[in-house]
Amino acid sequence: MTIQRIAIIGAGGHATVVASAIIASGNEVVGFYADPPESWGSKIFGIPVWGPVSELSSKNCSHAIVAIGDNAARKRISSAIDMDWATVVHPFSWVHPDVPLGEGTIVCAGAIVQPGARVGSHVILNTKASVDHDCQVGDYAHIAVAHLAGGASIDEGVFMALGCTVLPKVHIGAWATVGSGAVARKNVPPNTTVVGNPARSLDEIRRQRNRED
Repeated sequence: MTIQRIAIIGAGGHATVVASAIIASGNEVVGFYADPPESWGSKIFGIPVWGPVSELSSKNCSHAIVAIGDNAARKRISSAIDMDWATVVHPFSWVHPDVPLGEGTIVCAGAIVQPGARVGSHVILNTKASVDHDCQVGDYAHIAVAHLAGGASIDEGVFMALGCTVLPKVHIGAWATVGSGAVARKNVPPNTTVVGNPARSLDEIRRQRNRED
């Protein structure tokens, strides 16, 4: 196996998780780059935070990855930089061999991706996330400790928060949020936040409360 020398963009908690996955997979973290000046000169696992993202160069690494949890920030940064983006899979996760993973995607420890699924670019499949058979995961999505059931799909930038579930064949529109513990039983429009079980939009909840008042 060719060892990748990977630079990490970001220096927060998620960056430490990404770094641990890179190291566990047998690759090398060459350093961190982050814009907050207070992080410069610090170390994560003994590896330095070199400086701002503008100083990142392909001369210093073979690949890079954006280790920032905010989906919109991850898109903005990755779109502005010309790099070879690393795809990182923790060895304690399981991804079926037929599943394509896009560039810049991280599969964290304990995550499972079943046959027939497709996972886009710069996606976060966080600790113990599960993506069942024939699911579609759009670019820049983030699935926390959550479950995407068989045949379900989420578009670009969707955030599935802790403990939520999207039921089989349900579709979540771009940049929507499925709140913590929510169960999405029907399709969710783009740019909508849903909460509860069954999951309802905040507008639906407000309308019901107004009727009850």
